[in-house]
Amino acid sequence: MKSRNIKWLHLALALSLGGSGAAFGAELNGRIDGRLREAGTQAPLPGAKVTLTSPSLIGGAKEIATAPDGYFLATDLPPGEYTVRFELEGIKPITRKLVVRQGETSPLNVTWNVESDAEENIVVEYESPGTRPESTQSGAVLSATGQSKIASGRSYQNVAQQVAGVSGGANPDVRGANSIMNRYLVDGIDITDPVTNTFSANINFDSISSFAILTGGMEAQYNSMGGVINLISAQGSDEFHADASLYANHYQLSAPGQFGSNHFEGSKPFNLTVRPPTQSYQGNINFSGPILKERLWFALSYQYSNNQASVPAGPPLNLQAPNRQAISNLFRGKLTWAPGSRSRVNLSFMTDPAIFPFADFNNGTYANAITPIAARMQRQGGWSSILNWEYFPTAETTFRATVGAQTNTISSGPQGIYGDLDLDAIRRSYRDPTITYDPNRPQHNNDDDGTVWYNDTDDTSDARYTLSADLSVSQKGTLFGQRHEAQAGFQGRMIQRRYSFRIPGGRTYYDAGGGEGEAGLCNDLQTGVGCNTYEETAPYNTIERGMGYGLYVQDRWKPVDWVTIMPGLRFDHGHIKDASGRVAGQLVGFGPRLGAVLDLTRDSKTIFSAFYGRSNETLSLLAAANASPAAVTNIYQYDPDTKTFEYNSSRGGPGATEVDAKNHTPPHSDEILVSLRRQIAKNTGLSVEYTYKVMSNIWDGLEINRQWDPSGTRVIGYNNGQPTTVTLYTRPDSNWIKYQSVDFILDGRPTPELEFYAAYTLSFRYGPGNESMGQLNTGIGQYNNPRQTQFYTGYALGDTRHQLKLLGSYTWKGLSIGPSFSYASGTPRARRFNTASSSISGYILRSPVGTTPTTANDRTQLAELRLPDTITVNARVSYDFSQLTGQKFALIVDAFNVLNLGAPTAITTTDTVGAVNNFGLVTSRQQPLRVQLGLRYQY
Repeated sequence: MKSRNIKWLHLALALSLGGSGAAFGAELNGRIDGRLREAGTQAPLPGAKVTLTSPSLIGGAKEIATAPDGYFLATDLPPGEYTVRFELEGIKPITRKLVVRQGETSPLNVTWNVESDAEENIVVEYESPGTRPESTQSGAVLSATGQSKIASGRSYQNVAQQVAGVSGGANPDVRGANSIMNRYLVDGIDITDPVTNTFSANINFDSISSFAILTGGMEAQYNSMGGVINLISAQGSDEFHADASLYANHYQLSAPGQFGSNHFEGSKPFNLTVRPPTQSYQGNINFSGPILKERLWFALSYQYSNNQASVPAGPPLNLQAPNRQAISNLFRGKLTWAPGSRSRVNLSFMTDPAIFPFADFNNGTYANAITPIAARMQRQGGWSSILNWEYFPTAETTFRATVGAQTNTISSGPQGIYGDLDLDAIRRSYRDPTITYDPNRPQHNNDDDGTVWYNDTDDTSDARYTLSADLSVSQKGTLFGQRHEAQAGFQGRMIQRRYSFRIPGGRTYYDAGGGEGEAGLCNDLQTGVGCNTYEETAPYNTIERGMGYGLYVQDRWKPVDWVTIMPGLRFDHGHIKDASGRVAGQLVGFGPRLGAVLDLTRDSKTIFSAFYGRSNETLSLLAAANASPAAVTNIYQYDPDTKTFEYNSSRGGPGATEVDAKNHTPPHSDEILVSLRRQIAKNTGLSVEYTYKVMSNIWDGLEINRQWDPSGTRVIGYNNGQPTTVTLYTRPDSNWIKYQSVDFILDGRPTPELEFYAAYTLSFRYGPGNESMGQLNTGIGQYNNPRQTQFYTGYALGDTRHQLKLLGSYTWKGLSIGPSFSYASGTPRARRFNTASSSISGYILRSPVGTTPTTANDRTQLAELRLPDTITVNARVSYDFSQLTGQKFALIVDAFNVLNLGAPTAITTTDTVGAVNNFGLVTSRQQPLRVQLGLRYQY
């Protein structure tokens, strides 16, 4: 009785603690549960000793016992392959092997012939139904072993794109949510960028052992309006291992990528335009092993990458831009310690310095419009450290504490200041031996053709700092004869951003009317050629701060063996301040979660699940960073009579921004997910999932000072009497997205040699929530001009109607083949019209997002405006020479874009009033066919 009271005291403690609104608890471990029955009578076998061993399990074997009904449950198991041994006194033991994956339950229902006199041989792999029989979550858990068999970009961002419901780029759109609504977790701690809500670090690919890509149906320990990318870094073991590899894609192994700038133009093999090479190189080295057997393990990993990419020459400059480059050094180390049988400790450290000479962050538009002397360079990097402690006072109770610290700094500015400019090459390219670079010369923008000259736009330093803590407790047991697993925790996060800004030369020119190219720039006030406006901004610095915490409780309740009910509740709170000390957001959110899982056939082979949940975003410095008062920008207009620039208007400075401190409603999502999953073959599952999701009150900035004429093309006054813009940062009820999808997913490993994953997604993404304070770079913020509101409700940007993903691998006697195929229908674009200076009224639309007008004032003549569909075929072929040489040495050949397709991935969406109109021209295409060679040695 005393033991029972203590057990439920722990459960009460679990239900009275809390979880995260600011940070997010990551599921690091997996579970094994099942029943042990007698083979003949199917009677339960209570009191059997169950021993679990695994190379992943530090501290020795784990022992539990079967309950009176033969039920057993082992939790807190690091992912890996496990051997499970069942023993009863006087009976020969039996053993089974199976794989445990992070965040999932592996069912192990065993029948035992207790009359047998011989010990049963080990089954190499226990048959898994592939149906996730105790989960409402959607997504996939992918292993490093599986990823080593297919051609990929060798990044966790690339891995996420393999999963159903994921689209977009490195910062993906997940089931209707945009790219700043995801969460990134490593070793139990949230590493999401505190300002942009995007990924904050590049991580050595070989240092990751498991990738969990969660797309919906998440329990209360997670809090994401989009997806969760949950990574576990590799750890050591009781055996020493070394792993070294080299991957090379020389430019001569790539197709030239000579395509025209129009949609209909294909490859131009006789195009003589000289282009820099597109190529990449990567080297990796990894060591792991024991420091003390069964007590202290280490893992060290280092990756060097040099990626170079060129964009085909195109308008408006029609000259080949220098290579975009990304050079990175990624280091990761991890210690795993078991001080005793009831404790487990992990300490990891990571750093990721990188430089990006001739950085191109806007695809081909940047490269083809900006002269090399005005190019931009970026230096970035930081470090993070994570300490995780797990304590198991009893077999039923687990305490976990995780703390982490992270810094990251991005400094970017003129290539001529941060790096080197090859002036001789630039002079040859432009056939002008007089070209020089002056770091203090202002930038000139030629609005007639969109070209940029003389210098980069600004010089900035952006540093982010994060401290995180995650404390949780879980308890499993029975209450009134029914099984429960309760979990709760407290998580908190403190974040800070320090930002500095200056403009080379102190001003930026916007020239117009002088014609194309450098000849059209304002370089002579007396002639006035090209002279239009310039903006002048003094240097400034800002600091934004935020703090958040939250509470969650989650239960996993089994009223009967074939039904699991999962009620949960979150409370989230976040408090952020801008650089002037104003409260930019004090947000509170409640997030109920309710899930149910039914084992329809009572054998874990047919599973129906239903889920409802709300997630709230209460802590982000994005709004505070935008609201912080910047220096005043003064706008000067050229007067042809006086041949001087005269003051015109101002923006920025005190009073240019306001914050909605009284509204406590956070951005939030409401999700309904229904799933039917069925085992159709050994280790193979087929599932159908339906998702309905609404994302509401998305952050944005509302311009509240300008008064517009009825056409929405001319400013006719200002509410405060001053010719300035005033932006209110808030979460409008009118900023929402609705999403629906049906996913068909086939996932299997019928034999150890064969793996495959296939998914088709039909989805609809609708609503005006295309932007969030300019962070998504769409250029169509709906709150800049109230006369434009009517055009923003339509199929949202990122509406990928159809997606098909196929990938797999087959291994035979050391030879492995891993093909992949992806198809995505084209996403919408918005046609923008530039009717005046961007400093006065900016861009306007004349038809809803995703369409283009063909006949004025005739809505029946609207045409859809979408990018073309894309098809990508990749393949990996590798051969492991270990069967021939005894050494695990592999030769790898990867082919990307095997069909060498060049579908446009970006186009010019601005219809410019002026001498040159590049609307519709292609600015970026699929990267052409390239072949990568690799060598890998494992010990």
